[in-house]
Amino acid sequence: MIKKFFSWFAVVFVMVLVLSPFLITQFLIKVKIECLSQFGQCPLEVNSKLEILNSKNLWQTKSEIAKILKKDSLISDFSMQYKLPNILQVNLLVKKPMFAIKDASLGKIFTVDATGNILSEVSSTTLPMVVQNDQMINTYTLNLMLGIYQMYQVGYGTIVNDALVVDIPNGLRVIFPVRGDEPEVLLGALRLIYSKVTTEYAGVYSEIDMRYKNPVLR
Repeated sequence: MIKKFFSWFAVVFVMVLVLSPFLITQFLIKVKIECLSQFGQCPLEVNSKLEILNSKNLWQTKSEIAKILKKDSLISDFSMQYKLPNILQVNLLVKKPMFAIKDASLGKIFTVDATGNILSEVSSTTLPMVVQNDQMINTYTLNLMLGIYQMYQVGYGTIVNDALVVDIPNGLRVIFPVRGDEPEVLLGALRLIYSKVTTEYAGVYSEIDMRYKNPVLR
């Protein structure tokens, strides 16, 4: 029994000797944070939150970074790696914004990911954007707007009377439903109609209404 006790004591003693320098390092070393994402640099809004933790000890910094990143809607995953002599590298997996909405009632713009989650508020954006009077997310209209952007480089559309209204090249206004068939179906039909209207009927029509089974030209 005594031999067993001393064996365990020896194991614990060795572990303490091995781990002590690491534990002491956690509390003594003041670290500098370097933040990277899969896109290169971390988003500015994340960097600004992490910069205030520079020059704190390693243990405290790691703990506070974890709290911050777990609450951040931009981050899907993260890891941290200590590098000698005093660098704490933070690696982020950042959610990619695909669209934007503008709440016209508040004058605020929000980026949105592919699944319809609001990621951040921004002052401006080059993402395809739907302008509306609230912050409700309709991925149907957002995907329509993305398709319009890809086809005609038009940056935004507006929700008017429960319809998405977009002005595209050649003076044409397109009216889309806010729900219904797959966006790709409507966009494919629009491509064919647009080609015909701008060639065979140039200058005759100014509006394409895609809310009907048979689109209406006006």
